[in-house]
Amino acid sequence: MKPTMMPYKRHAIFCCGKSCGEQMPLLNYLKDRVMQAGLIVGDPNAVRVNRAGCLGVCAQGPIMVVYPEGVWYCNLDEAAIDQIVEQHFKMGEPVESLMFYRYG
Repeated sequence: MKPTMMPYKRHAIFCCGKSCGEQMPLLNYLKDRVMQAGLIVGDPNAVRVNRAGCLGVCAQGPIMVVYPEGVWYCNLDEAAIDQIVEQHFKMGEPVESLMFYRYG
């Protein structure tokens, strides 16, 4: 039997590696903001948030990459998370001022 994939529009992968300062409190803040925004399974803009080890670009951490857009964000804090949730996750517009790379 194959596993079932939940219907997420975006996948946010947040670095919690040692060089990014093991940002578990900020990761939990991101998860809380996604929940508060209602971006959960059943919402057309649902976001899956996962932690990752080192993403390999430590100097600009904390780092998060968002798929399917392939947007990489850096220097994250609570204010940046709030802006990403509102502008990128809810409205579909990546936050240019926080991005340092985008595929394509």
